[in-house]
Amino acid sequence: MSKEVTKKPGRTIADFRAAHDKDFIVPQKIRECIAKLGPEGWDYEAQFMKISTPPISTTDLAKYREGFTDFWLEVGGHSKRRVWCGSKGLADKLRAMI
Repeated sequence: MSKEVTKKPGRTIADFRAAHDKDFIVPQKIRECIAKLGPEGWDYEAQFMKISTPPISTTDLAKYREGFTDFWLEVGGHSKRRVWCGSKGLADKLRAMI
């Protein structure tokens, strides 16, 4: 009696992209972090980066932040801080307050 050998299929291009392409990985992580905040949630950028596992690096977030301008705003005077929001509507409400 012979055993039938099952050949394991190779990985796909999508698998490679998800593992190595920062132009895909970082924006996906940012979207996940925004979703975790919820539609009425917000947090300062330092904490926002830590929501992701593993955390988003400051370098990566700085490179891709501009693609998400609807979801963050700057607050404070001399020492500005960024606030990330879970929805565009919340970000608009917070912008109206400052």
